[in-house]
Amino acid sequence: MKNILIIFLSFVCIRYNAQTITPNVINSAGGNWLMSNGMTVTDNVGEPFTSTIYNTNHIITQGFLQNFVIGQVFSVTPMPSDVSCKDKSDGTISMAVSCNLPYTVQYKWSPQSICPLNNCSQVDSLKAGIYTVTTQITYTVGANQYDSIFVNQITITDANGPCKVKIYTGVTLNGDGVNDVFTIDNISEFPNNHVFIYNRWGVLLFDQVGYDNVNKVWPRKDEDGKLTGTTYFYILYLGDGSGPIKGWIELMKE
Repeated sequence: MKNILIIFLSFVCIRYNAQTITPNVINSAGGNWLMSNGMTVTDNVGEPFTSTIYNTNHIITQGFLQNFVIGQVFSVTPMPSDVSCKDKSDGTISMAVSCNLPYTVQYKWSPQSICPLNNCSQVDSLKAGIYTVTTQITYTVGANQYDSIFVNQITITDANGPCKVKIYTGVTLNGDGVNDVFTIDNISEFPNNHVFIYNRWGVLLFDQVGYDNVNKVWPRKDEDGKLTGTTYFYILYLGDGSGPIKGWIELMKE
């Protein structure tokens, strides 16, 4: 009879305790807070602390609290500029880095030849093609140093198509350094060019291979006093197998 009574009392105690500790619903807590310096601070992710005293001997604590988590927002933005025309090497790429912490940065370009020292935030003299840059930002939060790595693939295009020469038809022999010679934009892209210039009676006055706007130009220095202000005519062969380009030049003298 004693054994039966002890078992019954034990059952009653267990059942009593199970009914006394009522389950609590724990809500999530915390949030992400944007700071004025651009950082985000996350406070108390997960469950809040909840303490329930059932008697003088027991305290039940539920929930957990995480440490502050600081998130830094970085951005790396490539800004390409396409070549002006096909086969030219005047494309550029600039890299804009946004970081609100003191940092150092390395740029590893591919092909490496465009920036051998890995320190170029801008590269130029690029031909049309695909370039890759790996940007490594090193920064410190507290006593800890971190690296963030961004990889960008950038395409430089030649959307304007083949290079076209632009011919200026006005020449002013006044010695001011502006329009003093017959000028052909992009003529350097056609090193095998051939320029002929005639007067109005069809007399050949100028015959030059490799016209370059600098040293091989018309009028030559020794011709200034021999030329009159009037209309002349040119024929330009680019040397690329295309047909001749013909036009006129107005020479003005003061």
